[in-house]
Amino acid sequence: MKKHLTSVMALGFAIAITACSNTTNESGSGGTSAATGGAQSGGTVGSGGAQSGGTVGSSGGARTGGSSSSGGVVTTGGKSSSSGGVVATGGGGGGTSACNVTDNVAPCGGDVTGTWTATPSCLKLTGQPDMSLWGLGCQVASITGSLQVTGTWTADSSTGKYTDNTTTSGNEVISLPSDCHMLSGTNVECSRIGDVIAPFFASINCVDDTSTGGCTCAATIQQAGWAGVINQDAAASGKYKASGNTVTLDSEAAYSYCVSGSKMTWTPQSTNPTITGTVVFQKGPAGSGGTTGSGGATGSGGVTGSGGVTGKGGVTGSGGVTGGGGSSAGGRTGSGGATGSGGAAGGGATGSGGGGGSTPGGDGPCDVYAAASPATPCVAAYSMARVLLKSYTGPLYQVRVGGDKSGTGGTLKDIMAVAGFADSAAHEAACGTSTGSCTVATLYDQSGKKNDLKVAPAGCYNDGSANTPDYESDANNRSTTVGGHKIYALKSKAHEGYRNNKTTGMPTGNTDQGIYMVNDGKYFGTACCYDFGNVGTDNCNGSVMNTLFFGTGYWAKGAGSGPWYLGDFEGGVWGCGSAGSNVTCSGTPSMTMDFPFGILKTTSGKYTIESANGQSGSLTVNYDGASPKTWGNKGGIVLGTGGDNSNHSYGTFFEGAITSGRPSDTTDAAVLKNVQDAGYGK
Repeated sequence: MKKHLTSVMALGFAIAITACSNTTNESGSGGTSAATGGAQSGGTVGSGGAQSGGTVGSSGGARTGGSSSSGGVVTTGGKSSSSGGVVATGGGGGGTSACNVTDNVAPCGGDVTGTWTATPSCLKLTGQPDMSLWGLGCQVASITGSLQVTGTWTADSSTGKYTDNTTTSGNEVISLPSDCHMLSGTNVECSRIGDVIAPFFASINCVDDTSTGGCTCAATIQQAGWAGVINQDAAASGKYKASGNTVTLDSEAAYSYCVSGSKMTWTPQSTNPTITGTVVFQKGPAGSGGTTGSGGATGSGGVTGSGGVTGKGGVTGSGGVTGGGGSSAGGRTGSGGATGSGGAAGGGATGSGGGGGSTPGGDGPCDVYAAASPATPCVAAYSMARVLLKSYTGPLYQVRVGGDKSGTGGTLKDIMAVAGFADSAAHEAACGTSTGSCTVATLYDQSGKKNDLKVAPAGCYNDGSANTPDYESDANNRSTTVGGHKIYALKSKAHEGYRNNKTTGMPTGNTDQGIYMVNDGKYFGTACCYDFGNVGTDNCNGSVMNTLFFGTGYWAKGAGSGPWYLGDFEGGVWGCGSAGSNVTCSGTPSMTMDFPFGILKTTSGKYTIESANGQSGSLTVNYDGASPKTWGNKGGIVLGTGGDNSNHSYGTFFEGAITSGRPSDTTDAAVLKNVQDAGYGK
């Protein structure tokens, strides 16, 4: 989900802003900007920070006396009443001065080179953006609020690159009509809708609006980069292009602009909502010490956000795998072979697997499935990283160089495996290493069934996005190492997905099936639906889906804040149980590690979901019990979207497979070990 909100793109949902103060914001002793650039007292957040009251009444929510202390932004205290009160707008970021609404300036172009400092600039927007583009059941919403931009922006004409130290902060109230509750024929609670929208905001609280039957969501924004354009892609640096009267950042955030002497003005381009107001920059950094003094850029650290957002805590190392695969301590032995290339002390022979099936001749997950008792062979297997079936000698994937992301034109190049891993040198010879140069055109099926995946066609869900063809994903969006080899992953944004409606050997009807996949626990979507598995062959609803879902969504949720592995069975996404899917599944852990591993197994009347760390540790059985539906597998395969092409979510795919038959618990453990022995992130 990743297109910017003010353009209402495939994943976007635009923020309409109508209330923006022209008066001086209240600032505490910590954040006042000095002429020399020094922030008094360092600009830190005081213990008070948020408004003391902040509760909004039904009349529209005037601020009830909560001034900011020590320079903190006053955004988190208020909650919306059922009648739709507006959360107090409070103070600007980090003790800024006046937020002056500037009329839109006629674009005139000019030289943007150099460092520019934003004066406190306030933007107003109006309109009713199309909420169906977010994947909600409703078509439009009413949104009010304000945005303020502070900080610096620097352009280097010699490289075409920019450095963005701006901060966009503000408050929004989103009023959703009653039909937003219905998604895929299932009622969704206001709190879950808030969970889905949450990644765009520093905080959000959605409650029932009894007067309309819909929801009122009060949200705050604190975004670094891309001044005034709210987008999860917003970056602190990247490429820019100034052409005519438009400056564009990373080919996504576009502004009409005008440079006049030492003044530069930007107006974010948007047709709905309409943006009123201009970001005003002055040439040069602020004062002698930067935007503010020693306290850092304006607003950095001055936000009291919902009591302080806790970081993800850091990933613990994998525990010290012995280099080279073998040492006197035994090294790490893979499921397919003995000690690695170093050999055990005392002359141990080099194992044929040499790393658990990751090197030539070693078993992969599909070998493990085929050798199991009973056998549950792969009928679809894909990886951007490595060979999954040792007898497979074809390409792993195909890139499109110089073509269109819709899946046309350009030059196609197959990427083979070298020593069991994707040939990153060939990939880079074709695509280079920067984004925007090529896309992933095909993921080749390694099972031998030739169930290759190509860009997904339009679906039947008429929401303005799902009913349009998908795009291929950028081939250079994500790289990592596996077993010491550099590889590229399939990192997809919203509106990007792959599908095959004409397959061979896939489970159909009520027959047993297994699925596993490896993802990225730091990059996941919150809408519908990042799925991998068995779907219909007509791009429509109506069949019972049988897919493994990764991320957070509108329906079931697990422990913590996600992401979770869930089962998308159509008409809901389940994490446990056989009744309605709007439940919290306490046995489903959040998968926030770098390389989470998930399994979905189905048999008549039953399903099992398991999860693990793809680098170390054992499987957790999230749920093993009765199913909510009779499986009606149709044999289509999807990756990255829902069965009706609901394409509002996103994620990263490293590898995965679908099996004919339900694997045993012993087989699941062996497949996990094979993945761990491959050495993701090592």
